[in-house]
Amino acid sequence: MRSVPGAAVLSLSLVGLAVLLIGYLHGATGVDPVHGMVSDYVFTSVGSVLLPIAVLVLAAGLMVLRRALLVAGAAGRWTGVLVAVAALGSALIGLFPADVTGAPVTTTGLVHKLAGGLLFGAVPVAVLTLVAGSRRDRWQAVARPLRWLAWTAIALFAGFLTSYLPLFGVPFPGGDALVGMQGLLERLVLAPELALVVVVAARLFRLGTSSAPAPVAVAIGTAEAEVAR
Repeated sequence: MRSVPGAAVLSLSLVGLAVLLIGYLHGATGVDPVHGMVSDYVFTSVGSVLLPIAVLVLAAGLMVLRRALLVAGAAGRWTGVLVAVAALGSALIGLFPADVTGAPVTTTGLVHKLAGGLLFGAVPVAVLTLVAGSRRDRWQAVARPLRWLAWTAIALFAGFLTSYLPLFGVPFPGGDALVGMQGLLERLVLAPELALVVVVAARLFRLGTSSAPAPVAVAIGTAEAEVAR
């Protein structure tokens, strides 16, 4: 468990850096956060560099978190797979830019959209499998907020997907209003998704440090063993 706290801190640092970069782009690019998508930052001079970096850093943070979960024995088969899928989605978002709004759909743009679905869909489900498959005493303290955040993220993601139905000729009450708010809906999904990663990493850090033997206790045990010889 000695490597778990360090991996948790590294994961938190990487995710924090990604959040800072995306937050900076909110104020530096002039993209409307209600109508414009986060992916639209890539069409600005600063965003064309910082947005790919941000999502690739996020992908790295997710992979470090996956490693920490495996080392701690907290991730079952599906949790590890789903976190890897989320990391893959984040990396593909950075490698395959979105299409310009209103332009014909390209293969690159289609991969970008699918990658976003992988990221947004895999993170909350991974956390639900983590809480369900882990020992109660290890995750009980954060099980309720994790479940709440996960289901909130799933509900918001479903609403975000629903907002695209009118674009495919499937009308529903209030659908036109949602189409004009897709940027805001995407950001609302992103918030609990990132919060889930932060809470899991922070909990892993706490578990790793609490399970590590105290230096004094180790020293006393070693001394007693020498005396016994």
